[in-house]
Amino acid sequence: MTPRFNTLLAELPASEYEKLAPHMELVSLVKGETIFKMGDIPTHVYYPVGAIVSMMIDMADGYSVETYMLGKSSTVGALNAPSFYRAYVRSSGLAYRLPMSILQREYLFCPVYMRVAMTAMRRMLMQLSQSIACGKHHSLEQQLIRWMLITLDRISTSKIAITHKELSGILGFRREAMTLSLKRLTGLGYIESRRGEIEVINRKGLEALSCDCYWIGQEKKRPVG
Repeated sequence: MTPRFNTLLAELPASEYEKLAPHMELVSLVKGETIFKMGDIPTHVYYPVGAIVSMMIDMADGYSVETYMLGKSSTVGALNAPSFYRAYVRSSGLAYRLPMSILQREYLFCPVYMRVAMTAMRRMLMQLSQSIACGKHHSLEQQLIRWMLITLDRISTSKIAITHKELSGILGFRREAMTLSLKRLTGLGYIESRRGEIEVINRKGLEALSCDCYWIGQEKKRPVG
């Protein structure tokens, strides 16, 4: 598996890729690991090629809120500044990491990288805004489906390692309500929910039930009909 499994790096011309790739290291990220905390200045930029990293906001009352998931189309820790989020590994997998000092040295000489990174940032801001709207106006089931589809976009399997308790914390609903929604989707034959895991059996069925919030900011369009 090469760094080009990350779609941001895949778009780079050889001239830019060859400036960065020799300095990259393949690392294994384990679910539950914190890569850096809020306020830390990242020492490395991570390019996931299998792992999913959640942007977590830690509240004063001890609760944590997931604001976004970073996967194979994203970077983690891209700014040489105190982080506004905690980078938490949501799903185990691989990533390439690049010393921040190398990126800072080469960044101005990589115009395609700059353009692709800005496009990824724009997409993230668009989806963050839509997530806020979805949380205020759509049902638990719609928010759950949106979360599952976004997760599937970032992994290479149909199985999502997550507990009902973790899902409740992410989406901000009671665990009992979450369990009922999962049971309904299981009854429809769209998913199988097991201890610590959700397997998506019928993605097209989930897409048909999804709200428009999932499709906004996506390169693909909602199927018609």
